[in-house]
Amino acid sequence: MKLLIDIGNTSEKLAVVDSTFTALQSSDEIDSNVGILHFERRHESWGETFSRLMSAFPFSDVRISSVAEKDDELIAALDALHLPIYWLKSSTPCSVKEVTGIPATYGADRWAADMGALVQDPDHTLLVVDAGTCITYDCISVEGELIGTSISPGVQLRLTAMHEHTAMLPLVQAEAYPELFGHDTPTAMLSAAVNGARFEIEGYIRQLQKEHPDLHVFVTGGNEFSFSPDITCRITHDSLLVFRGLASLV
Repeated sequence: MKLLIDIGNTSEKLAVVDSTFTALQSSDEIDSNVGILHFERRHESWGETFSRLMSAFPFSDVRISSVAEKDDELIAALDALHLPIYWLKSSTPCSVKEVTGIPATYGADRWAADMGALVQDPDHTLLVVDAGTCITYDCISVEGELIGTSISPGVQLRLTAMHEHTAMLPLVQAEAYPELFGHDTPTAMLSAAVNGARFEIEGYIRQLQKEHPDLHVFVTGGNEFSFSPDITCRITHDSLLVFRGLASLV
């Protein structure tokens, strides 16, 4: 068993997985339960969390992706485990394919998601979309070159920015919104934030599909989107893409 930790901008997620948590999937809608023995968002101290999980799931090592600053409490709690600890870095090699062009400043969460996609499909051009606090786009060619990356505000950031940089617009919480237009101020903001993010993602997909007909898109993150039926490339929704990348470390 392995303990996987994803420390993001807004939450800290942990999963305990076993050997059946395979990275290789055949469906575009991945069964997230396979191989997941436990999943949670951290709600107590790191020491209490590790002690509780270790008593229930005696994991053999810990793999971590973090975008946060150094956490002394976390370091001390990890040291007390006396287990192998693997911190994912931009220099960590992918187990199935050599990838070139990864910058030293590349976020660990982005590289983990990219690896989660690569271990599932190393034979196509990949676009990895992580729709969380920010929406990130990573495109990796079939030859293993990082073609490029983009970062834009996520849905909640768009809503918060409208509230904070205007005098009258309210603070609206992000949620699914299937309609094209709103019917009052809050739903007008929500429709623009949600649909604007969706149209942005679809624009990247359409442009890349013109240049790379073999494109395979992986979508992960806290915000879920459904895309227009005229987009014909393969799209895989995988909420555990970062964890899949962490589990693939050798």
